[in-house]
Amino acid sequence: MKIFASSVLLALSLTCISPSHAEPQTLVVGQINLGFYTASAAVVKEVLGRLGHHLQVVEGNHPDMYGRLGQGEIDLLIASWLPHAHGQLQAPIADRLVEASTLYEDARLYWVVPAHVPVETVRSIDDLKKPEVLARMDPLIVGVGPGSGLMNGSERIMRSYSLQAAGYNLKVAPAPEWSQRLADASANGRWMVMPLWQPQYLNALYPVRILEDPQQIFGVDRAVVVVRKEVWQQLPERSRVVIARIHLGIALATELERQMMVDGTPAGQVARNWMAANPATVEAWFQE
Repeated sequence: MKIFASSVLLALSLTCISPSHAEPQTLVVGQINLGFYTASAAVVKEVLGRLGHHLQVVEGNHPDMYGRLGQGEIDLLIASWLPHAHGQLQAPIADRLVEASTLYEDARLYWVVPAHVPVETVRSIDDLKKPEVLARMDPLIVGVGPGSGLMNGSERIMRSYSLQAAGYNLKVAPAPEWSQRLADASANGRWMVMPLWQPQYLNALYPVRILEDPQQIFGVDRAVVVVRKEVWQQLPERSRVVIARIHLGIALATELERQMMVDGTPAGQVARNWMAANPATVEAWFQE
């Protein structure tokens, strides 16, 4: 009888272990397959690794990642732009998610022209319909990220400003083609319009000017690491505390991507280099 009672007590004690004492677990990390997500995600993944978690990484476009998140195929997403850019994608599953940390604020989508396009001629999206602008502007507007907030918003801009009727066309292209168009236009003085955002390394490489958007189609967002509630609740308390402290900021997120895309440094090495060079910041995240 004593052996039976001891076994019952042991079983009860094991079932009552709180998540704060749980062993670090394997996490399936989702990241959208654009460079700036990869660069920021590398820091978060490095932190998770140092906390003892084993990671499986899944990449895909915006609808794919949110679909997998909703189906429980990934545990966390780095990162969701809220409330505007990814709001519609996240809305159906928002009540099943936890906003674990904010990587940066002032995340913005916008349209730009190369800085050599005269501001007195093209200041706003409305100006794209001027006859003298139509005569010089490339009518093809190329974006990136099918199903992204950038492309969904750009489609709304096309409709709201009647740009297709004016002769413009919008299409999605692979990231290398999209970025090369800006490089070529900057080199040869060509007039073109480009959907862009911050943080994005191209802002640091080429002189561009953001077009005014009188109808305010795009909003200002924050980039959030979202985690499925049941996963978040099972994480050790230390993991939850450390993850919640991770913050990068726009300037750093831009620089991390620049090192990856321009210098050719692998994302994981970029993250480790920055963390090694900024021990005080990192130690504050891990502080007991």
